[in-house]
Amino acid sequence: MSESDSSRRGHASAPLASAGPSSFGFASWQVAVAAAAIAAAVAAVWITLNADFLAHPGWLAAQKADFIVGPVFVGLYWMRVRPESRFGPLLIGFGFVGAVYILQSSSNPWLFGTGVLWEGAIYLVNLTVILTFPTGRLDGRAAKLIFLAAVLGVVLNSVISLLISQLGPDGSISGCQALCPDNALAITSQPSLALDLSKFVRVAVIAVALATGGLLVSRMVRGTPPQRRALAIGAPIALLFTALQITYQALKLVHPEATEVRSVIQWGLAGSRSLIWYGFLFALIAAQLFAGRTLHRLVRQSLRRPNKHELEALLREPLGDPRLRLVFQDPSTGAWPDAATGEGALDPPEAEPGRTVALVERRDGRPAVAILHDAQLDDDPELLHAAGAVALLAAENAELDAAWNDALDELRRSRARIVRVADDERRKLERNLHDGVQQRLIATRISVELTREMADTGSSMHERLLNIGESVEVAMAELREIAHGLYPPMLADRGLAAALRYVLAPLTIHTHRVTRHPAELESAVYYCCLEGVQNATKHGGPAVQISVTLTENDEALRFEVTDDGPGFDPSDTDGGVGLQNMHDRLGALGGRMSIITAPGQGTSVTGAVPLTDLDRISA
Repeated sequence: MSESDSSRRGHASAPLASAGPSSFGFASWQVAVAAAAIAAAVAAVWITLNADFLAHPGWLAAQKADFIVGPVFVGLYWMRVRPESRFGPLLIGFGFVGAVYILQSSSNPWLFGTGVLWEGAIYLVNLTVILTFPTGRLDGRAAKLIFLAAVLGVVLNSVISLLISQLGPDGSISGCQALCPDNALAITSQPSLALDLSKFVRVAVIAVALATGGLLVSRMVRGTPPQRRALAIGAPIALLFTALQITYQALKLVHPEATEVRSVIQWGLAGSRSLIWYGFLFALIAAQLFAGRTLHRLVRQSLRRPNKHELEALLREPLGDPRLRLVFQDPSTGAWPDAATGEGALDPPEAEPGRTVALVERRDGRPAVAILHDAQLDDDPELLHAAGAVALLAAENAELDAAWNDALDELRRSRARIVRVADDERRKLERNLHDGVQQRLIATRISVELTREMADTGSSMHERLLNIGESVEVAMAELREIAHGLYPPMLADRGLAAALRYVLAPLTIHTHRVTRHPAELESAVYYCCLEGVQNATKHGGPAVQISVTLTENDEALRFEVTDDGPGFDPSDTDGGVGLQNMHDRLGALGGRMSIITAPGQGTSVTGAVPLTDLDRISA
């Protein structure tokens, strides 16, 4: 990997995370470029078809038009899909370089000579797009040396040969029928030297083609999975072109008389050269299709709500990067956690040498996720966009889950506070009744008794005071019953099991490992059990058999009230206020309740309150 690779930094924004352009409109410059390419192609066809000295004017006209519109339109599409890539502008430049090749179809000596000279530029640009695919950069020492060899060994010597002779075009199908127009660029005439230079040029072309083919094979073998995917279509076509180029030049060197075989090769060479940019187009489309399939699979897998490490594992395989890492920004503080220290930093994480960072942004432009990945993935942005979309979806889902859980916890805490306040108010009212009203009634009862003793026995006043005293006694008894019903003292003093045994004395209460708990929990289970027993007695009559069971483990306190009464159809009743109160009491503590019943099969009311979250809910 070159230094340029190791120092590159990537950035993937949220609008790009869906892979593909967000708008189907065309910029004015794109329309202008397309129109200019079409106009140049039309001119190439018209001029070439009217050149009566060419051996294959029809085919050459099609080839020269394709040299323009093919690279330009593929480059425009490349820039549309990968706007940050240099390869699209390179292809567009190649197309307009090919437009100058029209001059070779002119009978004017100056224009014809310029067109023949331009074959060197066509060769060099063609080699450049092969060496720079798919990045648009001439990466690596080998590629740079091959390019330099092509400039010095092929192009420079071809220019010198053209300046000292009247040699005609040397393209695969660009020859003349008999005599070509004069080359006005020739400054002298040294045919023997020109022939020797042309042979050297052929050897140089073969050497450059061999080196180019070897470099492509090396990239295919040693490249990362993203590189191999990118080269899977474009590289074989380029290899075919170089192989035909080597064969064609070798035949002209070794067997110049083998015209029939060379004719077949030259047509193949012309066709494979045109296929090069279309191979690049198919490679780009294949990358988009692969990214689309990958995104579909990743989104389906992400529905299982993977955690960060599971999500990294999901992304590593399709992206071909076993060291890929995800760093999620804290949405509340904006800090980026450091993997080593766990502390937060304001700046996104730095990438190691040979790796880069892609920042995935939210719809509002704020960064959400940093993807630390192999730098080669910058050349496969569709996959990065797919990974960015999935990572962003995971980040937003995590935030929604956290917000939902926080809201749910706050709801539980608020409901628990309501229950706790209600219980506190009951106890306060019970104390007020006991310490206030009940004491006043006792004082009134004493006063009535003292007054009655002062009255004559058997008198009407004596009888009336006796009746008043008895009424006060009944009122005190009713008051004590009401006060104890608000919050039973037994429940506060001795706990749930003792309070239920006291108030449900005729029934058998089964308990297992029931300990003391906060008042709101004990009161919720207490009143739910009383409601269940009351409903069973109400609907089953005095002969109904009722049992109450309390069990506790490390996770929850459970209760069950069962009876052998007539039962009922749950769908025919709305449950009433009592059952709704039971649900509300338990729900406030994160608990749940269920009723199993059917006509003629009795009723079972079961409920549970979790103990693991009790402290958090009660906070």
